[in-house]
Amino acid sequence: MSISDIFDNFKKRTAKPQKIYISYASNKGKVRARNEDDLYIDGLGSRAKENMSGDRTLFTSDSYVFAVCDGMGGEQFGDEAAAIASDTIAHHSAELREAPPSKLHDAVNDLATEANNRITSMVYAKRANLSGSTLVLAVLHNTTVYVFNLGDSRAYYYSDGKVKQITYDHTVANMKVKANIFTEEEAKNSSDSHRLTSFLGVDDRWIGIKAQAYEPFDISGGALLLCSDGLFDMCTDEEIAEVMADESEGCAQRLVEIALENGGRDNITCMVIKTA
Repeated sequence: MSISDIFDNFKKRTAKPQKIYISYASNKGKVRARNEDDLYIDGLGSRAKENMSGDRTLFTSDSYVFAVCDGMGGEQFGDEAAAIASDTIAHHSAELREAPPSKLHDAVNDLATEANNRITSMVYAKRANLSGSTLVLAVLHNTTVYVFNLGDSRAYYYSDGKVKQITYDHTVANMKVKANIFTEEEAKNSSDSHRLTSFLGVDDRWIGIKAQAYEPFDISGGALLLCSDGLFDMCTDEEIAEVMADESEGCAQRLVEIALENGGRDNITCMVIKTA
């Protein structure tokens, strides 16, 4: 049996949740002049705001698409790059929801390539030196989640009082870890930890761009967290887990508040997804 067949059978066996609980928040932080993050929630669309938060309950579909985008470039139109990424996801959301697991990675790569080309064209049109956006995207089929990313926006899974990082940061620091130049701790504290090796806005329009895919998993009994680096740079895993252990509403906003209390040196965006 092929990997595609396994994924397809896994989707069929997964129980349909009664409700999906979403908590989301975004804040420009204490240093940045504006919020260059964006997020996408199926049924709500793009939610780009300077400072915003909310909670929603969804229960009208078997499949949903969620994403966080972190614009890059400061004054070089990073906010527009993230907005383009989010808008492209919106245009591809039906395709992502309907794609069988065996075709999902291809569908994500199609939207990533389109977003990349749109951002690159914007950069040229505005004669900007640098602009782009990270992407962390999750497609939820019933209670099975499929995660993809480009850059250093992350996905975590919370369960039993702990959070586990699902995604890999596409950074120079991590490349040096793989090459045995840095230890994990050296990479974390290095300026290379924010030098991206992959993102939307790379000038390779003739080649296409590919997101990294991760093994699908069931989020029943836990929660999925999508976030920009403004959250995890300011909060420890223990602080994040403590907030996510709370079953009440406002989880994402409380995560943002902790990041602000700890310095808020960047834009902060996060989304918590639970099934019931």
